[in-house]
Amino acid sequence: EEAEVDLPLCSEILLQVTTEQRCDHANKCDGTLMMTFLLPLVFCTDPSVPSSLSNYPVLEIFFPILFPIGLALLTLLLFRLLGSTAENYFSPALEMISSEVQIPPALGGVTLLALGNGAPDISAVVNAIKSNAQEGIPLSLGELTGGGMFVQSVVVGRIVMLGSSCDDGGITCGKELVRDISMYAIAAGYVFWMIERGSIHYRHVVAMLLLYFGYVTLVVVSELRRYKNEDQVMADKANEVESILMSPSIDEEDQAVELAPSKQIHKSELPDPPGSKHSSRVLRVIKRQQERQYQRRQERGKSLSGTNMAQDQLPTKQTQPWSLELLSEALYELGEHFYQTIHVDIISNKLLSKFEWHCMLMEIPFTIIRKFVIPIPCEGEYNRSMIAFSIAFSPIWLLYYLSTKLEDGIDVRLMIVAIITSFAVGATVIRFCDKATGMPLKFGIVTALYGFLIAATWIDVISEHLVNILELIGVLLRIPSPVM
Repeated sequence: EEAEVDLPLCSEILLQVTTEQRCDHANKCDGTLMMTFLLPLVFCTDPSVPSSLSNYPVLEIFFPILFPIGLALLTLLLFRLLGSTAENYFSPALEMISSEVQIPPALGGVTLLALGNGAPDISAVVNAIKSNAQEGIPLSLGELTGGGMFVQSVVVGRIVMLGSSCDDGGITCGKELVRDISMYAIAAGYVFWMIERGSIHYRHVVAMLLLYFGYVTLVVVSELRRYKNEDQVMADKANEVESILMSPSIDEEDQAVELAPSKQIHKSELPDPPGSKHSSRVLRVIKRQQERQYQRRQERGKSLSGTNMAQDQLPTKQTQPWSLELLSEALYELGEHFYQTIHVDIISNKLLSKFEWHCMLMEIPFTIIRKFVIPIPCEGEYNRSMIAFSIAFSPIWLLYYLSTKLEDGIDVRLMIVAIITSFAVGATVIRFCDKATGMPLKFGIVTALYGFLIAATWIDVISEHLVNILELIGVLLRIPSPVM
């Protein structure tokens, strides 16, 4: 049996001295598909040596100019696709779940929002280490450290600047900020200790997870205490409002008579009593805010009960039967949606800068593909036909994604069942869901979770290609992996 030959890493090509050695190394190195395809085109410049561009003489002539331009555009496109996928397809599902389940903002920030912001980092780190552990580990550590430093310095600094510019004296969140920074310092110190020791075991990973869950628990306890204190303060203010409204001061009555002796003035129109700690106007505003909040909670309860009743009566609801008219109506909705998304929001949008306009123009093909495979049932993004078609075509993307991850491939029967099921669910959405009111809450949350998972696969694929591009740029420009 022939022994397996260990090929040299593509990232070590610059260690070779002569042009011939680099060309030979590029043709026989171990790396990603992008590295093994592009490195011979870059380093094998001898005209006597045939290359894959020999059959395209015009492209071969302009390759030294087109290659750096194409590499820069591809890097920019991948960065934008990574950000837009996380912002427009990944995060909306988390926001919908957070709002519908009524998760407090602070808790949602350290759980769902953190997951949405950290998913690209996690995927990029995993793909970097899987593609090349020797170069990927320094690249991953540099990415995580650099990202943390950027957030803690630039992002937090910008928030402080915005808060200090407020008219009311800025944002008062001292205790929360001290709590978060303290936990961040503990986590950073623990990571520093592990790296200083030079070894990381599973018990350290479990300890990091326990540290994160302990932080989430601390946030939950802090939020519960804060809400309890706020409720007590609001109750005291409400009692004070009620006492003021039930027994108006003599100054208010005399002032009302002097201003309009022949006209009866409502209590809400009376001026503020002098010397009062809380003016009556402020207290009346607080009371009106409480009444509006109570009214919104009642309306939300009625709407949810109405939705549940409509959901229970879904099988008996009169719906339009399947026909060519229903299909044409769905296609018309789909056309309107893409006209708004592509033509109005991008092509004819005069509010975009030239750079933003050209970047979004590059993204149009991927925008169309993502629309067709990632369902978004969230408020403001709801479109019945778009959700139906995205559910129907989503298994095609999932099967492609799994085929790149599984060595044994996918069973054909499973593929057929998945596609038939997805088209049946899409047809059900078109027939039973209203195009104006949206999907029932339970189905909407399930669909949002499904879209969340598909968006996560997109982030994984984009980050994998982005890591390969950055590794190639680092090799060409001789940039060390930690700097990248």
